[in-house]
Amino acid sequence: MTRRMLLAEYFLTEKQAVIVIAGGDDPEPELVTVPYSLAAIREVVTELNTAWESAPHVPAALARSTELLAHDLLVDLVVPVADRAAPGDRLWLIPHDALHRVPLHAVGEALTAHSVAYAPSASILRHCRAHRGGPRRRALAVVDPPATETLTFGAAQASLLAGLFSTETLAGTAASSVTITRRLAAGAPDILHVGTHGVFDMATPMGSGVLLADGLFTAERFMGLRLAGTLVVLAACRTGVSSTRPGDELLGLVRAVLHAGAPAVLVSLWTVDELATTMLLGRFYEGLAAGESAIDALRAAQGRLRELTALDVLGFLASVAPLVDGEAAGRLLVAEARIRLAARDFAGAAAAGARALETLADPLLRRTAETLRQRALLLAGPEVVQDLARPVYAHPFFWAAFVLIGDWY
Repeated sequence: MTRRMLLAEYFLTEKQAVIVIAGGDDPEPELVTVPYSLAAIREVVTELNTAWESAPHVPAALARSTELLAHDLLVDLVVPVADRAAPGDRLWLIPHDALHRVPLHAVGEALTAHSVAYAPSASILRHCRAHRGGPRRRALAVVDPPATETLTFGAAQASLLAGLFSTETLAGTAASSVTITRRLAAGAPDILHVGTHGVFDMATPMGSGVLLADGLFTAERFMGLRLAGTLVVLAACRTGVSSTRPGDELLGLVRAVLHAGAPAVLVSLWTVDELATTMLLGRFYEGLAAGESAIDALRAAQGRLRELTALDVLGFLASVAPLVDGEAAGRLLVAEARIRLAARDFAGAAAAGARALETLADPLLRRTAETLRQRALLLAGPEVVQDLARPVYAHPFFWAAFVLIGDWY
């Protein structure tokens, strides 16, 4: 079976949306019009983004985001692409305006059968392909800078990479802008993984960045790096959010990383769940190590995450427990309590919450652990049946947050 690369570029106008769809062997592109105004599309997207950002704290927001992803307006924007794609075709989507904030691959079920990558524009896509690297063998992992709020799974992410590639890890005080800049000046790795906190600055988008040991490493500073041939993975919150300027010019981390020569960057569109992100990236890196293209490895990772049961996740938590201690160990127990609650293992959730309280010092985390423990005790009863086979990351909030922007390879 021949697999095509199908490109679909969106243009939003005051009265309608126009989609230009072309395959590599098509004599000319096809134009499809969809009768939705720019204002209507922006309204739906704004509500969707509000739901994403509320989801970690407001359970009803997950249900609302599900409704919005099935909204006729969004579905009608992706169905024309799906209708023209043959089984196995890969898709390059070039959004416009508000659509840069939408995981189009997760709208309805229209595109889930296809591997999807994105690009800011067709011209930038050519730039990305010109910087394509070779086989991916060497990785640089930057995780757990001490100046930021403690992450639970930074060490686990670095360990996943180290088990698959020749990996250098910069952690703690070594995860600094000075060290990274010096290291990249000596030669770009095939994969650059940054596992820390992300900051998006709407007022000054080129001041957005990732928090390192010596402060914020901004988009402007990323532009000064040499990243030709490097797949960059920014495993942090909202790293794929950009500010749109006239002419649909995007400003932010994505533009900066691609400007620095990276052929592609994997980024998130909203505030992500750290545990789900770690498990997604684990399968993604396994795919890359096995020789899969980034676009196919990401689709496989998303599909795997959707299927993971509570038992699978608990097994993963047990496997990474030896890698963490102190506050991070307490955070891991909080994550375990949440998973056990979702699986109706209330006795296990209460026990995990109690053990977390023995470890945690942070007042907010202690409050979270106590809330989980109390909720588990309240819900426990002899008639409760555990459901450890329940998929816990089936919602798009967990599996659809990360998008590959740039070259599909």
